[in-house]
Amino acid sequence: MTSRRPVLFGGLFGGSAALIGGPSALARSAVVRPPADTGALSGEIAMLERLMTRTLEGELGDEATARQLASIMAEAGFRWHYPTFSAREADSIVAYSFGYRSATGKVDPDTGLSDGEETPVPGPVNEMLAEAVHAIARIRPVRVYAQWEIAEALVSRYQMKDVTAIYPVKAADGRKTYLSTDGVAKAAVQLAGSAAALGNVAVVGHRDHAKRCILVSRENGMRAAAAREVPLPVEYDPESAQPWTRRRDAYLLNDIIAQLMMARTRMRETLPKS
Repeated sequence: MTSRRPVLFGGLFGGSAALIGGPSALARSAVVRPPADTGALSGEIAMLERLMTRTLEGELGDEATARQLASIMAEAGFRWHYPTFSAREADSIVAYSFGYRSATGKVDPDTGLSDGEETPVPGPVNEMLAEAVHAIARIRPVRVYAQWEIAEALVSRYQMKDVTAIYPVKAADGRKTYLSTDGVAKAAVQLAGSAAALGNVAVVGHRDHAKRCILVSRENGMRAAAAREVPLPVEYDPESAQPWTRRRDAYLLNDIIAQLMMARTRMRETLPKS
């Protein structure tokens, strides 16, 4: 069953983030461990949330609404840690891509796909994500459900066999449409037969996308977390066809907006029915 309740990530970290094996593209790139939700960090965010609550209460004259909005904004904009588990506990992997490259370097805002008839290519960030998937699979070989950009690299570079690719879909007008994060999660569940069939899901995504990937995976019924042994890439590709994945500040603003939209959807479900 899909859960629409807010999912807060706290106190779920630990362990090494070292890659298994020798030198790799991921190891050479900018990679980071998920930031630990330490007591000091949690305390600072809690102080900020209280300050936002007081400020909003002064502006709105409504303490209850101020507290609710401050909580939502703190969660979306200031908490970027995400839950992890051991890769050895994974029953499957769901991998979310991050941008791609095309000959034009442009993207159709209506479809999320590159302009023209050229064939898009995964690009360097998705190759790093493929390496993260491969590193998890070396620890625990499991079924992989991956967006095509990652799946292509897994097959061509690592000759992985147990990979199910997730491709863009055709809209009602016949045009291909790039899947959203939620669309990828739903596709993985459909391909597996059910969320339960996926078991414990090791989510792979760009470090700045990972929190939302896990949130969305969980909202689609998955038992999802990142594999703590394998770091996720934080590098950005300035040649990505999708402009919001070319630079960190641009992407983080995009992700904050997406998280706020998720919060709005949950809030709407609590409104009185007309």
